[in-house]
Amino acid sequence: MEGAPRFMVGAVTTRLTVTVPSGIVGGELVRVAAPDGSYHSVMVPAGLSAGQQFSVELLAGPAEGNAMELAKLRVELEAERHLRRETQQEALRSRTALEALHQKRRADHAYLRDMIKRQRRCIDHLTYQLEAG
Repeated sequence: MEGAPRFMVGAVTTRLTVTVPSGIVGGELVRVAAPDGSYHSVMVPAGLSAGQQFSVELLAGPAEGNAMELAKLRVELEAERHLRRETQQEALRSRTALEALHQKRRADHAYLRDMIKRQRRCIDHLTYQLEAG
């Protein structure tokens, strides 16, 4: 979905206070350094000028403690995907078996209808012979 915020499992955010550098005004980009050493470009809010401050929340990489949690979540996600695939395959097998049963039922009904017609003809024939004879 375009324009919708995207979230990353295990993501860490850092809130920074940024001072607008000289020569920069609202609507322009400034480059800030996060505590983890990464650099980010952020837009200065409209109406601000050099020397004023604003807060920004930056998305940082997973912290050391979160790396294990992220790995655990990935394993759980893969297990869920595997289970979903197995469930879908079982559902497909069940649908196929059910369709085969329906086809057999239709064939059995057609066979029984045919047998009933034959029996009626035999009964009619025998009745005719008894009445004529």
